[in-house]
Amino acid sequence: MIDIAPHARIPELTKMTQVPSADPAEATAASGADRPPLWTRGFTLLLAVTVLCYSSYQLVSVVLPLFVQSLGGSPVIAGLVFSSFSFTSFIFRPLIGHLLDTWSVRRVLVSGTTILGALSAVLVFPSLWLAFVANAVRGVGWGAFSTAQSTGVALAAPVSRRAEAAGYSSVATTSASAFAPALALWLLSLTGMFPVVFLLAGAAGLVATAGAVMMPPTGSRGTTLRRALTLPGKGLSLETFIERPVLLASLLLVCVTMTQPVTFAFVPLHAQAVGVHNISLYYVTTGATGILARIVLGRFVDRVKRGVWIAAGYGAMLSAFAVLIIADRIEVFVIAGFLVAIGHSLAQPSLNAFAMDLAAPGRMGKAMATFSMAYRVGEGLGAPLAGTLIVVFGYPGMYAGAMAFALAGLVLTALSWRSVGRPLPRHAPA
Repeated sequence: MIDIAPHARIPELTKMTQVPSADPAEATAASGADRPPLWTRGFTLLLAVTVLCYSSYQLVSVVLPLFVQSLGGSPVIAGLVFSSFSFTSFIFRPLIGHLLDTWSVRRVLVSGTTILGALSAVLVFPSLWLAFVANAVRGVGWGAFSTAQSTGVALAAPVSRRAEAAGYSSVATTSASAFAPALALWLLSLTGMFPVVFLLAGAAGLVATAGAVMMPPTGSRGTTLRRALTLPGKGLSLETFIERPVLLASLLLVCVTMTQPVTFAFVPLHAQAVGVHNISLYYVTTGATGILARIVLGRFVDRVKRGVWIAAGYGAMLSAFAVLIIADRIEVFVIAGFLVAIGHSLAQPSLNAFAMDLAAPGRMGKAMATFSMAYRVGEGLGAPLAGTLIVVFGYPGMYAGAMAFALAGLVLTALSWRSVGRPLPRHAPA
């Protein structure tokens, strides 16, 4: 049996977390309901910041290839511009996690949103080199925002409602991702001007900064940035920046993210190959189901062991890939999209909460940085592997490969049941 972190302790809550009432009657009622308040001012503002930052990110991402092409850049150049964002976002996450634990969650969040907004606006200047540099720096801002955001969710949510909070957080990201690309393309077609889109993206990021500034102090360690960046006297080690107990949750997440290019980027190509032209219905179904499922399931995901929901998510994904293998008309694609959304809605919030459970006190930032790196690993490896499988085995082979990753996640969940099947935490340690 695999048990990477059977004794990992639950992280302490910060000021954003609700303090238990001193009134015995209120305490008894809260204990009986086991649903301490979630929708605090800090959590609500954090979700608003999330919508704005994801909107900023998507507004730029969907038109950036067209912008590079308009400047005379080739698809290879466009790929390099995109890679600069992913590269910096990935490599700076361990340092960002360290700052979250030693400096301040809110200050890192403010820094990330500011960089994201300001560098999106810089893209109004038509230059390939400037686009490359600006997008690379945007990647640093994105890494700071996204890691601080997930850490903020972990610290703002009551321990007994972590998966629910993670689900609502993913509703915010899904909503922005559903509407911002359409808005960007509509503005571009209406005006024919890329700067309009980039300025709107910049404004969204800077408004997010204002929202982050209004949040309650979160995770502040009472030290300066300079001291936080000072190397520890005992020297650097893997544990300085990586939360080892969270590696199990990260590995389980990789099994999910490796399949995401299959269910997003390559579905239109498959549909075109089999003569299905209204494939947009697949994405509408996936988006709507994902939002509704997270809202409906939010009240239940913290009532059963994490492993149950994680395994159910992998099972739904296996079913989705089996359907996609035989998909040859839009109705079949829509069924697959429904199953994909259910699988992600079950697995991802539960995995996020599981990573929070495994984090040691005072190291939630490093835990979320370690966990979020799995998204980039999956995206970076999943797409080229999916393309290779299409060339060698066709689309059924690509979906079979995705099934293999989902099955690996399911098997790993079973082998690690001592960790993922533990009773859920209800309170932070004293």
